[in-house]
Amino acid sequence: MGIIKELERLLFIRDDYCYFCKENKAKDYICVYCNELIEYVHGNIKLDISYMEGIYYSVLYNRFIREKLHSYKFEGKNYLYKPFGEMILTTIRLNGLDKKIDGIVYVPLHRKKEAIRGYNQSGLLAEYVADMLNISLLKNNLMKIRWTKDQNKLDRLTRQTNLKSAFKVKNIKDIKGKEILLIDDIITTGATLIECSKTLMEAGAKRIYGLVLTSSMKR
Repeated sequence: MGIIKELERLLFIRDDYCYFCKENKAKDYICVYCNELIEYVHGNIKLDISYMEGIYYSVLYNRFIREKLHSYKFEGKNYLYKPFGEMILTTIRLNGLDKKIDGIVYVPLHRKKEAIRGYNQSGLLAEYVADMLNISLLKNNLMKIRWTKDQNKLDRLTRQTNLKSAFKVKNIKDIKGKEILLIDDIITTGATLIECSKTLMEAGAKRIYGLVLTSSMKR
């Protein structure tokens, strides 16, 4: 995370202050005031996906999380991977996922989109989690090989066809026989996680657990 740490230094972001409001002292990058605006779940999404053992999420998609996640993804506030990463870490530990998995994979962006944004928001979360848990990060192993329309602009049915054959595993030997944690920032219909997990299973993964920061699925 050399580039990210350098950006943090230039932006004068201190680890003992809240990364969200930058006004109050904080523990794990979140102050008590911002923490009160977060609705923690650390639970399992009730979604039947044959390719996955389960999908876990950390917090409800309320106004606070929606605004901060938008800033993280689209306003260049990539340093927010730290507080979001801490939320995901708690979900992993509470559900015992750190005892089950052999490696961590994240939902990739197409190389052109990642170049435009400057980073992969899910990749930063996965890298933070892998580092904190000392679990292998299979970086750039799951690739997006086809440019697709933005999922948030499509209906449920079109989302599924939009991603068909969009992903590919680079090194099958790193996936085969492994229990994999697949990380993304948000789940809306599950189409992205379904297609990614299908690709990983076809590459020989033993089991796949999905993990997202939040869910905007209708409950």
